This record gives sequence, structure tokens and C-alpha cells, in this order.
Amino acid sequence: MSAADAKPQTINLEDLPLSQLHKIKAQLEEEMDGLTTAFSQMKQAQATFRECTNCIDALTPDSQDKTILVPLTSSLYVPGKLSNIDSVVVDIGTGYYVEKPKADAVKYYNSKMDYVQDNAKTIQDTIEQKQASYRGLLEIMQFKITQQQQAASSGAEKASTSK
Repeated sequence: MSAADAKPQTINLEDLPLSQLHKIKAQLEEEMDGLTTAFSQMKQAQATFRECTNCIDALTPDSQDKTILVPLTSSLYVPGKLSNIDSVVVDIGTGYYVEKPKADAVKYYNSKMDYVQDNAKTIQDTIEQKQASYRGLLEIMQFKITQQQQAASSGAEKASTSK
């Protein structure tokens, strides 16, 4: 039997002991935490790209030769003048920068926003699926706990009536 012929096995959660259900619950919580973090990072990236397009749109003919603060590090700025408002320097990742015309830079950032939005939607759908699985797991766990409590109390009643 090849790997392509193998069918995924499904396990009925109701057949598992409570200890294994607790492990599955912990695993689902960990996965949801990781996905939630990734989703937040995607939203932050999207906001960053949106801010970049807003900054490009703010470059108007009135901006020519205005004094601005140019960041050298995250906390060190030096004064500078805008000498060319027709093109901008775009961070394309891993420390590489490219000079692009304003329209191309906006198009680049819009494509990045669309890409991030698609990935964020995929992550959001996965989170929703995991949450549904988590809720179902909690219901099964609560049912098993109730069963155990009922079995324990009926066992205690039988022991007290037999005395």
C-alpha cells in the first residue's frame, strides 16, 4: 500500500480516556495561540504597508525642498531636505532597498497588503476551525466528567445502602 493509497484515520474522541483528551486540549490551545500570534503579525504587517502607501500619497509638489527628519537608527534622526518627490526608496526585505517611482511603490505595497490579507484570511479560517474543534472537545470532556461523577456517586450510594 503506497502513501497515496493510505486514508487518514479518524479517532472518535468519545472513545479516548480523559487524560488523552486533556493532552489534545493542551495541543489545540497551543496551536490556537500560535495561529493567533501569526494572525496579529499579519495584521501588523498590513498596517505597516498601509502606512507606507499613506506616506507616499503625502508626497505632494508642496513637499519639494521641505525639511524633514531622516531616521539613521530607531532613535537617531538627522535633518534633511526632500529633493525628489517623484520616486521613493522601498524596503523589499532582508535589508534590500530599491528606488521606485511613486506609482510603482504604491502598487508594490498594495500587492503586499493583498498577499498578507489573503494569508490572514487563511489563518483566520484555520483559527475558527480549531475553535470549533476545541468547543466540541470541551463538550466531550464535560460529558465524560459528568459520567465519572455520576458513576462515583452511584457507587457511593450502593456502598452506603449495603451497610
